[in-house]
Amino acid sequence: MSHPSIPPATAQILRLSPQDLTPFFADRPCAKALERLEILAAWMAGINTQNHDGVTLTPALVEHLSSGDIHARIADLDQRRRATTVGQFDPDDLLQRELEYRRYASEAKRQPTWPQDEVEQRRAFDALAILPPQQEEDCRLTDQDCLEVQRAAWEARGLLDFLRHFRAHTQRPIVVVGNERYGRLFVVEPLEPHLAGDFAVRYERTPSHLSMRLTVPHYTERFQRNGFAPEFMRHLSAHMPHVVLVDVCSPRGTERYTKVPRGIRDLVNWFMVFNHLRAQGDRSQYQDQSGLPHHLLNELEKWYEFVVVRRRIGPWIEPGPTYAISHWAPELKEEVLMGDLAVPRRPAVPGDEPQVILANPALYRTEGADLPEFMRRTQPYYFNDPEKRIREEIVPGFGPHGFETRVRGCTTDQYVAAVQRTMGQALQRREFS
Repeated sequence: MSHPSIPPATAQILRLSPQDLTPFFADRPCAKALERLEILAAWMAGINTQNHDGVTLTPALVEHLSSGDIHARIADLDQRRRATTVGQFDPDDLLQRELEYRRYASEAKRQPTWPQDEVEQRRAFDALAILPPQQEEDCRLTDQDCLEVQRAAWEARGLLDFLRHFRAHTQRPIVVVGNERYGRLFVVEPLEPHLAGDFAVRYERTPSHLSMRLTVPHYTERFQRNGFAPEFMRHLSAHMPHVVLVDVCSPRGTERYTKVPRGIRDLVNWFMVFNHLRAQGDRSQYQDQSGLPHHLLNELEKWYEFVVVRRRIGPWIEPGPTYAISHWAPELKEEVLMGDLAVPRRPAVPGDEPQVILANPALYRTEGADLPEFMRRTQPYYFNDPEKRIREEIVPGFGPHGFETRVRGCTTDQYVAAVQRTMGQALQRREFS
């Protein structure tokens, strides 16, 4: 059946197929049908202001809304929605169930293991059952997990020993920055009790994905806010502490190089902006201590992200001394690989000249007479992407508040917490403090 032209704005709000529109035009003049659709669209525009909450006009709801007094029918649905909100959902009420479909479909987009096809989503929604009360579950590490914890604690202890040695030979304050996720979760956070008092600790999220050699972290970027917050930038300018950037990356290529994650490399680029401002554009004051090729610095200064960040942070950075870039690892190779850029190593040497130290505490071998025996039975970088080892199951269904979910199994967060807790116990037991 053909229908008269519906205003585009109305059609966009309702998102009804020609088949779904047919009941609205049955047994009533076109003008009245269009008026009814306009009233319905106004209601939909008012309630569909959030992705997760709102209403999708399913066939059952279309049937309900296409007959009778439209205002009364809408009021009836509003009453059902309010009842669900306050915990009075009736799973046997077809309309009340249908009003929950949008919530299910919206959440399905966030859950990769749920159906993504619309037909499959509808079939899964129709099969949803009443959920039991949430059950609590503990998280227990496997024997291999516990063995890998010993390795992670051993590596973290190596960083702690380096930091304490450095602390003993400088008067300058030291800020230890754990980068999300590995550097934070499996190195710096477990060390916090041992760092308290002698070191300031910060956490940043500067990811390596979508990064390239000229990337400069931009804190106010809309879709991926990363890098240092303005208050820390001002602190750096005022106090120039040593900064130790801590993170770990994959074992690939470590036979020849000491590797630094690309996210940390991006922070080095940020410090080149900082140095540029401190030196008032005189690159000769810092280029030899930058750890970067001179030609790359020349190219970097012309890259748009460098310019954007320079303009943004310029008012906060006062002229003064600049940072030197140095490296630390338990086995520092002759060259350091930052993404696809290999540079000569610049070992971190304790002193009072301000340094940014790129620290990767991972040891990428499992053999050697100098290693504890248990290391032979471990895997470097084991805890990276912990959700690949433990991930909870999100179970959809119905409860007193309509569409609800339950968590089944140990969660990734619990797993990380258990690893951190066991690392802390290992650090204490081995008298690392």
